[in-house]
Amino acid sequence: MHRHRSPLEAIGRDIPLPIPVPDWSKPVIAALVLLTAALAMRSRLVARRAHRLGRQRNELLRDTRVMQGALVPEVPASIGTLAVSVAYRPADGPAAGGDFYDVFELGAGRVAMILGDVSGHGQEALREAALTRYTIRAYLLAGLGPRTALALGGRALARPRVERFATVAVAVYDRRGSELTYALAGHPPPIFRRVGAPEPLTICCSPPVGLSYPTGRRQSKITLPPGSEVCFFTDGLEEARAEGGLLGREGLSVLLDRTGPHASAREVLERIQEQTDATRDDMAVCILAPTTTEAVQLVHTEELEAEARELCGESVQRFLQECDVDKAQSLRVRRLALDIAGASGTAVIRVEAGPDGIIANAVAPPPSQMTRSDQEPDEERAVRPAGRPDAPQRRAADVRSRDALAPAG
Repeated sequence: MHRHRSPLEAIGRDIPLPIPVPDWSKPVIAALVLLTAALAMRSRLVARRAHRLGRQRNELLRDTRVMQGALVPEVPASIGTLAVSVAYRPADGPAAGGDFYDVFELGAGRVAMILGDVSGHGQEALREAALTRYTIRAYLLAGLGPRTALALGGRALARPRVERFATVAVAVYDRRGSELTYALAGHPPPIFRRVGAPEPLTICCSPPVGLSYPTGRRQSKITLPPGSEVCFFTDGLEEARAEGGLLGREGLSVLLDRTGPHASAREVLERIQEQTDATRDDMAVCILAPTTTEAVQLVHTEELEAEARELCGESVQRFLQECDVDKAQSLRVRRLALDIAGASGTAVIRVEAGPDGIIANAVAPPPSQMTRSDQEPDEERAVRPAGRPDAPQRRAADVRSRDALAPAG
């Protein structure tokens, strides 16, 4: 009687192997050999792919560092009579941020500074940062002031369907009178040291660049006496975590005082790194200090550009109150501003605090900042969509708004 043979044993009789093993085990051994070969081949392909991806990642990081280096360039330690100190520190992690700065000479004893932060990280943020920096730089080199450069830059960079935006600080230092004029677009105000000026106003602040809102509406001018310093910074410094909370503006101010006079921007970032647990955002700092020793006359000027509807609102009234403008002068200035806004679309309220006290006035904005309806040709007004008021209609509305100011006084 014949013994029953398994299918594996029948298959194994036809599989030659160099070692003596039972026939039933030969198919199992052959399958294991084929599986091992397939796994080895796959492992080799995965290793080659990982090597290729690693090489591409290193190339991408190198390109990113080059792009980021163009946004945080080397800056001379002094430009004319202005000492300059800048520093940059990336966030923890491989992603590149959108912080940028630039300091350059304008001629005639004037120096310009740009410092900003684009929302998000990565190459897209770097491209937006470069575009923002060079756009505003071009307006400054054309001779425009900080507020006007931000206003026109905001128009040029506005893209309604793009969610990315940039907070920007722009400043121009003039050695004549040692005056610093600066404007902010959604950016934290600078910290002044040994200036003797009040804390910067935060009311009626301008929105960031890149949004579908007018920006460049506020501007400040302040005298920098000998020995003073101004620290511009991105919000990564305030948002650094220290002892379970954010460092904040007050903590940063204390840190600057502890760092001592004439501290470099790099020392400030090193102090923050030592005292904080984590830095989840990029950090950029620019410290400006006049080197002149001549006595200067202290002057502080605040400017606010507003439309007619804003001139009748509480925010403009509060702005004048925080500038210590009395009620009678506030009413007079807002009435004058409404008359100007009726012809120009907006008006600029200017408050000067000097040896003669506080003087408030209203002037027309520069021609480059007039509203579109006051600049467009007659043929364009003829095709204006229904519901958009022309200049005479708007001026009539402004007259009604002007009358509404009487009870507010």
